[in-house]
Amino acid sequence: MKLRTRSLPAAVLTVAATVGLAGCSVFSPPTVLKPYEPSDGTGGELEGVQIRNVLVVSGGVDEPGVLAAVLVNSGEEDASVSVSVDVDAGSATAQSYFVAAGSSLHIGDPVAVAEDTATTDDDSGSQQEVGWLQVPQVPVTPGETVPVTFRISGAASQFQAPVMLPCFEYATITPTPSAEETTPVTETDPVTCGPEVGAESGEEH
Repeated sequence: MKLRTRSLPAAVLTVAATVGLAGCSVFSPPTVLKPYEPSDGTGGELEGVQIRNVLVVSGGVDEPGVLAAVLVNSGEEDASVSVSVDVDAGSATAQSYFVAAGSSLHIGDPVAVAEDTATTDDDSGSQQEVGWLQVPQVPVTPGETVPVTFRISGAASQFQAPVMLPCFEYATITPTPSAEETTPVTETDPVTCGPEVGAESGEEH
């Protein structure tokens, strides 16, 4: 029986293609090594403090908003963190926070603010500081970004924080009158939220 053999040119092309693909994988960094934010917000690290899920919740352009972020100080020294949201031509809404060594701080925790408490307890039993930073007027529409700057001991890092509608997990993060405000926050029309990601639309196909 005569066996059918592959022609030499075809074999050469196959080997060349295999080597080429292997070279791409060698010189391209693996996806798992690239920084990835498993959330809607952005983040990074500054002076040993991890900055997570930075975003602003607002009902629409030129409406008030609330900053949401988590600061985690896994170091051995306390940290003083200054946070500012640039809202209009160089002006900013700013606030400073104390983050003790080995603790975390949640900015924009509506439950803790409503209860007027200074700390909350997480699942591990450790205390977490809470904070609140309200933006009087967000100059962009939800879906766009605003710059948020974090400063620690003279070092600074700026993030482009996405503006999210007060929907789903952000539905309770809404502006509220503070002790410094002399007038209450103006009520706005209810926000219409689309279907939640992963939820069925209910339409038959």
